[in-house]
Amino acid sequence: FFTCIFTRNFLTVANGHEILNRMFGVVILFSAAIALSVNLVSYHILIKILIGLAVFAIILVIYTGVLRWTQGLNAARYFTIAWSSMLLGGAILALNKFNIIPRNTFTENAVQLGSAIEVILLSFALADRLNQEKRERYEAQITALNHERIASTARAEALEQERCARSAQEKALVHEREAREAQDRALEIQRKANETLEKKVKERTSELECVNERLSKLNTIDALTGVRNRRYFDQVLEREFNRARREREQLSILMLDIDFFKQVNDKYGHQVGDDALRVVAKILLDIVHRATDLTARYGGEEFAIILPSTDVAGAYLVAEKIRQGIAEQSLDASGQTYSLTVSLGVMGDEPNSGDSADYWLKEADDALYKAKNQGRNQVVLAAGCTTKKT
Repeated sequence: FFTCIFTRNFLTVANGHEILNRMFGVVILFSAAIALSVNLVSYHILIKILIGLAVFAIILVIYTGVLRWTQGLNAARYFTIAWSSMLLGGAILALNKFNIIPRNTFTENAVQLGSAIEVILLSFALADRLNQEKRERYEAQITALNHERIASTARAEALEQERCARSAQEKALVHEREAREAQDRALEIQRKANETLEKKVKERTSELECVNERLSKLNTIDALTGVRNRRYFDQVLEREFNRARREREQLSILMLDIDFFKQVNDKYGHQVGDDALRVVAKILLDIVHRATDLTARYGGEEFAIILPSTDVAGAYLVAEKIRQGIAEQSLDASGQTYSLTVSLGVMGDEPNSGDSADYWLKEADDALYKAKNQGRNQVVLAAGCTTKKT
């Protein structure tokens, strides 16, 4: 009990050795419990428990002493050797009590002999501990004196710096007054400059907005025909499809392809083919002229038309009008007259929640190619239309 208390305090186990500190606490509690139960348990049983606890305490004390010795605690060196002597005597006595070694004067008095050696060595340990504390106090005093000398030097430097600071502050006040006057003049100049700059920025911004608007429009226009291009068509189709589905309105899509256009190019040349595309585009714009309608060149000789708020019957009439208008149009190619025909596919209905713009476009495209396969120069309704032509 007292051995563990002394060891824990002497070797400062509580500083950074939490596990060892708890183990010493457990041994101390067990020792106290055994002391309280001395009249309750038979001597034969109690002595064996006590000896077993003593052996564990021996190992714990020696291990702790060696650990602190290796960590640089000088007093632990004497402590370890001293307690090893006493604990060795205790171990010999324990072996004697368990009849492992023979009983004789040495084994019976091993504890006393070890204790004598322990007292001598612990005297050295205590002396070393006192010397160590004395050295530490001396070093602390030296350190304190050094700190005081440094502090005195720092105070002197601080006073000098304060004097310099006051001088600098006086100069700074003069400079501040001059700077304030200069700042007022600069602010006036800056104000006038900002007014001029703001005026120029507004002018440039207005010009830039106009240019951006023209560029945006050019990016959506097909350069050859003057109608909208495919990218713009896709954007408007998605928007109009969602609007019609949301507002439960009719919507129609027309896909148009010029019949035998490759033969026109091969026979008359690409310039004539380009002229033909422009003529077709003009006819489409003349017929499809509502503000909400959209005509676009979808690619090559193919055009696409969006007719918002138009059912399939109305879309079919528009498609027939386009087909007839193009068929009746005479075109000139270097003095030769020729005509064109077109095939059209129509998809129209009220979009439901399961439809998509891509699906409707495919339906119109499939109807277009059905018109091609059925002989061209005709209008075909998509299979997905629920309202037929009248």
